[in-house]
Amino acid sequence: MKITELKGIGAARSKAFARLGLEDTLDLLRCYPADYEDRTVFAKIRTLIPGHTCCVRAMIADEPRESRIRNGLTLTKLTVVDETGRLFLTFFNSPYVKQSLVRGKSYVFYGKAEFSNNRTCMTNPVFETESRQSVTGRIVPIYGLTKGLSQYNVRSAVTQALECHSVPDGDPLRQIHAPDNMTKLQEARNILAYNELYALALRLAELKAERAAKAGNIFPKLSIDEFENTLPFTLTAAQKRAMTETDTDISNGSLMARLVQGDVGSGKTMVAAYAALRACRGGYQAALMAPTELLASQHYATLKPLMDEWGVSSCLLTGRITPANKAKLQREIADGKIDFIVGTHALISKNTAFSNLALIITDEQHRFGVSQRETLQAKGNDAHTLYMSATPIPRTLALLLYGELDVSVIDELPPGRTPVKTYAVNEAYRERIDGFIRKTVDGGGQVFIVCPSIESPDFADAVSVHERLSGVFTDMEIGLAHGKLKQKDRAFVMDRFSKGEIPILVATTVIEVGVDVPNAALMVVESAERFGLAQLHQLRGRVGRGRRESFCVLFNSTGGEQAAKRLKTLEKSNDGFEIAEIDLQMRGSGDFFGTRQHGLPELNLPRGYDISIIKKAREDALRTLGGN
Repeated sequence: MKITELKGIGAARSKAFARLGLEDTLDLLRCYPADYEDRTVFAKIRTLIPGHTCCVRAMIADEPRESRIRNGLTLTKLTVVDETGRLFLTFFNSPYVKQSLVRGKSYVFYGKAEFSNNRTCMTNPVFETESRQSVTGRIVPIYGLTKGLSQYNVRSAVTQALECHSVPDGDPLRQIHAPDNMTKLQEARNILAYNELYALALRLAELKAERAAKAGNIFPKLSIDEFENTLPFTLTAAQKRAMTETDTDISNGSLMARLVQGDVGSGKTMVAAYAALRACRGGYQAALMAPTELLASQHYATLKPLMDEWGVSSCLLTGRITPANKAKLQREIADGKIDFIVGTHALISKNTAFSNLALIITDEQHRFGVSQRETLQAKGNDAHTLYMSATPIPRTLALLLYGELDVSVIDELPPGRTPVKTYAVNEAYRERIDGFIRKTVDGGGQVFIVCPSIESPDFADAVSVHERLSGVFTDMEIGLAHGKLKQKDRAFVMDRFSKGEIPILVATTVIEVGVDVPNAALMVVESAERFGLAQLHQLRGRVGRGRRESFCVLFNSTGGEQAAKRLKTLEKSNDGFEIAEIDLQMRGSGDFFGTRQHGLPELNLPRGYDISIIKKAREDALRTLGGN
């Protein structure tokens, strides 16, 4: 049933629901609450504890008194009583209160108790009559909102959806939206999460079994020491371990499908280069596909000298090269004259064919859809695959997220990388941070300003932040980069920033991958609470890549205590895997599963499920398939 058929949802409100991706009643049922308020606790007025939230049954003792204060705001005050004492209530900008609360009648009030001037008080409590109790005396779901929607709007729509689909009282789907108690809520979370994770784990295990049954090319040996001797730096122990694991895969006759996972700057590209040299020296071709032209260009600039030294021909194939040059390169690739090809989506175009492609390397593989990866795979000759990701993921989660792959972890950084100093702040620091931006630029450094969205009425967005900063820093150019810009325009801006021609770049997470600016010494993340900790850690890896002392400032726009606690984690640690573990414990796995590519069972996990469910779902799926 379309959402517009529900009571209370007209054209304007349906558009607001659509912004949340909700268009029918099934969407509503899968729109799990972001949080809950336990309003089942009742207390007598005399026992109220300042700072604690609960429900109170009380009678209106006097007529509500309304007064006007500054800027046209209204203030409504009244007193309620029970058999133990008096409670003083204050409502701001709530003119309906005077008509809704009748002297001598009893109501249920829900709010946070306060103690002021020797009086017990509540400010803006939720209230309703004892006979109704739809938002008091129960566990109330709190949904994510957008402009034009209230909690009442969403709750009403979800309630109607539950009835439309005749969801029974004991069903986990009803309990996730209207829980009888906290125990049943947790049970519902776990059941719903398990069902989805089991389906994912089952499909991933099937994919891994299918791959294990296929034969792969065997590449000639190349010792890691021999490879290292041609490098201008020393490999870390973690890099050598990943290379050894890769060496086993491409030497045993089975088909490799391995993920190399590690922090930004940990040296994943050298692991890929080692595998590529093995392939190319054996007479095969290797291709490295990156999600952006900038990242592809950087990989090519890094790897070409190395390939040249080993006598391996290489090229860069992207959408920015001229049609004539592209056609020439494509002919040479098809004829086998080029061994190592670095490129973007141009690698999977119908005009790009390979002579003997035996190794496919994909950087930030979650940014490509399954169909895109399969298109490149189809161009190969039983090609081995190596994926690289700079998103640190806890091992338990990685086993499920990438269950069809073998996983190598690079858990140390090369020597010389300076940790980025990180500060989590609120809006009170805005003027001070503007001054810090000025100081950084005046000192010759560059600044990233990262926003969670291009345009949004609900939180800091790139367009609005760019406009504000352009008014603050009128004497300097401020760049703007986001996903709605044409590829060539975005690349032009980011290229100028990389060259130091633009001192400040306002961007969305398009800068998360592939922007290497050693001169960038400060990153400011707006509405940082909207990002996962692992993603924030990856973002701040864009600074601290040169010799300058570097900083990352995380703005908590909500000012919430829980968000502040999460962000403080990044002040204390620069270890991506430690941060990922903490994020998993504090927020659950939603952020990590959001990195899954299309083509697998879609996940819509409720918050707060027991993370041990992840391990159980995987074990049960493997058991179902006979332990494969």
